[in-house]
Amino acid sequence: MAERRYRVLAVCSHPVQYTAPFFRCLARHPRIDLQVAYCSLRGAEEGHDPEFGATVKWDVPLLDGYVWIHVPNKGSGDESFFGLNNPGLWKLIRDGNFDAVFCYTGYVRASFWIARLRAWLSRSPFIFGTDSTTLNSMDGREWKRPLKRLLWPYLYRFATQVIAPSSGTKDLMLSLGVPPERISFTPYPVDNDWWLKQSAKVNREEVRASWQIPSGASVVLYCAKLQPWKRPQDLLQAFAKMESKDAFLVIAGEGPLRT
Repeated sequence: MAERRYRVLAVCSHPVQYTAPFFRCLARHPRIDLQVAYCSLRGAEEGHDPEFGATVKWDVPLLDGYVWIHVPNKGSGDESFFGLNNPGLWKLIRDGNFDAVFCYTGYVRASFWIARLRAWLSRSPFIFGTDSTTLNSMDGREWKRPLKRLLWPYLYRFATQVIAPSSGTKDLMLSLGVPPERISFTPYPVDNDWWLKQSAKVNREEVRASWQIPSGASVVLYCAKLQPWKRPQDLLQAFAKMESKDAFLVIAGEGPLRT
């Protein structure tokens, strides 16, 4: 007798470079029938990314290797609650007979609650999480911390399973009273084969020479969004205090702190 295949829906805000390898891997699993529903195609298509503070289109394939659908967004497209408002998720989940619904939109978007309510009515397990490791707010607003402490234990009760990409997130969920058996440790994947192919195209010594960096010098690389919550300014200040002539700092990124 053939083993049962499970129908899984992943609801995502938009395509991103770190989930595409995961979806490709999941799509190859013999017991999983995966469909990905995107609330926006920002990233795969050129568009303004508010976190980068720039127009962005990724130069790697984000939509290849798995089944996906674009659910039209009736919202404004900005970072507000109704920025993502995808009522088509209701019919998709109602008619899909899914064994599980993963939600990657974040609870601060209307589409999250559309998917959550329809999954609950369909009695489909609803799975979501966070990559936060503290209750601190990225924008530094202190009033959000006690509010999260009060509300998050109730919020994460909505999750059949909480996905935690780091040990820090897992510890945070445990501190909020989420039972350990309802927390799944799910680190972000890295497409090592792709990175190895790209690195093989580069001559290390030539790149160093073009940057006027000696062959034997130490190099610290920062590669992330240039946003305050990523704290590139901390690295810059710490590096300046070293006063070393044998070390170099390379910053690769885009965002409002670039200047």
